[in-house]
Amino acid sequence: MLKKIYDIENCIHIKPVKRSEEEALSVANIVCSSVYDTSDPYKWHYINGKYYRFKFFDRIYPILNELIGPKLAKFMDLKTACNTPAILDCDEHFKMYGVLSENFKDPAKEYVDMFDIGFRHKKKPNYKNIDLLKRFCLEEDYYPLINDLFKMTCIDYLMEQVDRVASNFLFEKDGNKLSFAPLFDYAESFDYAKYGCTFNKRENHDLSFSVANSFIAPIFTEKKFEKILKKHPSFGAYLKRICEIDIISIINEIEAEHNIKISDEHKDHYYIRTRQKQKVLF
Repeated sequence: MLKKIYDIENCIHIKPVKRSEEEALSVANIVCSSVYDTSDPYKWHYINGKYYRFKFFDRIYPILNELIGPKLAKFMDLKTACNTPAILDCDEHFKMYGVLSENFKDPAKEYVDMFDIGFRHKKKPNYKNIDLLKRFCLEEDYYPLINDLFKMTCIDYLMEQVDRVASNFLFEKDGNKLSFAPLFDYAESFDYAKYGCTFNKRENHDLSFSVANSFIAPIFTEKKFEKILKKHPSFGAYLKRICEIDIISIINEIEAEHNIKISDEHKDHYYIRTRQKQKVLF
């Protein structure tokens, strides 16, 4: 099925890369990853002066999600990892389909998750982290940072993200300055989820939230959230902004940019899921 969707002739083709321990260490230092990770012959690839991580899938939805996510992030003026379709040629007869995700990490900076900073993982609504963030950043960095977290929350809501755990969004430290790192990992969205996703309600029936988000996990209909919107009007403005998104236009852009074939059935899936989420808000 994936073979029919990809532009086989013009798509980026890569091959497994075998590295020595010394080479793997060098790449690990550049992409800010582990030697174990960069020793994997399938994961890291050097193309036109940049490193990319290859993520392969056996279904179309996670691939499309990885292409749609960056479009939504850019629409919301949020920094994001850039993804492009690619085919990994393992040998003459076996190919792996997926996306190449451009490495966004700067070796001169430090990347930390919410645990590293001092937060606790949230699986139920809890808004204390919004104010708690002030303890961990400079005063002038607070509002740009919290607004980026609000934007991520809005995107995750629209996409029905079920895997925005603490390790799937990062903070960038540059000396004393703390900022939001480019967003990444959009695959588990739009009703697609691999087994074991923390926020998958089909596996965890006791979960109750509007957005699967380990930072606040909000419920939009509760009174506490109304108070949050009054205190942080930018959050409400971002929710209104995602209601302006035309998902079909975004999918058409992806088709044209990458020359991939997306069926009407798949487009209908995204249109219906997105419109349902938008109608609930306003």
